[in-house]
Amino acid sequence: MLAVLQARPNQHDQLRAALKALVPLTREEPGCIDYTLFEQADAPGTFYMRESFTDQAALDEHIATPYFQSFAKRFDELLDRPLHLIYLNEVV
Repeated sequence: MLAVLQARPNQHDQLRAALKALVPLTREEPGCIDYTLFEQADAPGTFYMRESFTDQAALDEHIATPYFQSFAKRFDELLDRPLHLIYLNEVV
């Protein structure tokens, strides 16, 4: 899955910091396979979180963590548009 997050004007640094804070905590979750943050090179303030969890239950547990819920409460403050989730299937 890719999570796409666009910072509000003047919230670029705050969104980056909030996202960076999630990375080490999430990577420690037992169901986390990958949690990598990217910023679009030609569009500063547009962030992509590449996320992979063992299953839907692990993703649901991630979303329910206190640190993610704390971040989610800041969406209106930090995000210029709603969080956009792109679900992907691996091609093998």
